[in-house]
Amino acid sequence: MGILNITPDSFFDGGVPASPAERAAQMIKEGAAVIDIGGESTRPGALPVSLQEEEERVLPALRRIRAAHPQILISVDTYKPALAAKAAALGADILNDPSGLSDVKMAQVAAAQNKKLVIMHARGTPQTMNKLAVYNNILEEIKSFFEEKIRLALAAGVRRENIILDPGFGFAKTKEQNLFLLENLEYFKSLNLPLLVGLSRKRFLSETANDTPAARLPATLEANKKAAMYADILRVHDVAAAIAYLNK
Repeated sequence: MGILNITPDSFFDGGVPASPAERAAQMIKEGAAVIDIGGESTRPGALPVSLQEEEERVLPALRRIRAAHPQILISVDTYKPALAAKAAALGADILNDPSGLSDVKMAQVAAAQNKKLVIMHARGTPQTMNKLAVYNNILEEIKSFFEEKIRLALAAGVRRENIILDPGFGFAKTKEQNLFLLENLEYFKSLNLPLLVGLSRKRFLSETANDTPAARLPATLEANKKAAMYADILRVHDVAAAIAYLNK
């Protein structure tokens, strides 16, 4: 899954690309099976954007990418059901909810249009999540979260085979918790649903206190290789590099 951020403030590739469609085409050429379009940053501390602004960023790009690449899977990264509904109507295949189904209407949209639904483990908002990284047993608590959200999704009419789970690396988790989670991804396979893992260039992969996301590619590649033992989808910024490293 190639990341297409159409945002001015994403933690790594913030800044609207000159041509989102060209960036998508590049990632598809490099081997991406899915393009994940995001119009609102969810990095720690990020401020929300209005529905209108997010739509103006996402929907034109979605239209162009769908027209140019009718066979590619397109995901839309949003927690807003109204945007998800419009994206689904325009041909998005996957609704990637970074809020962890905080609004059950997202599940209703997925059910009504028979779309895949990614449920990510999350707590709070980008403004508050760093204060919420407190767990008694992180694996059990994330699994319980998933079980409850799966029940909500099924009750809303989502088909079980359309549900994808994302442990939410970097969301309400410390560096140590993220690394522990990476070592224990197998724990979630008992839920018998596909796992999506997004590790790309995140802060917990830092090797020094003052590094930048640009310096984290080697650590990202190694983490992705470890995650690939259990993950069904890897969400990455660097498609060609990720595929090459996995095939080493």
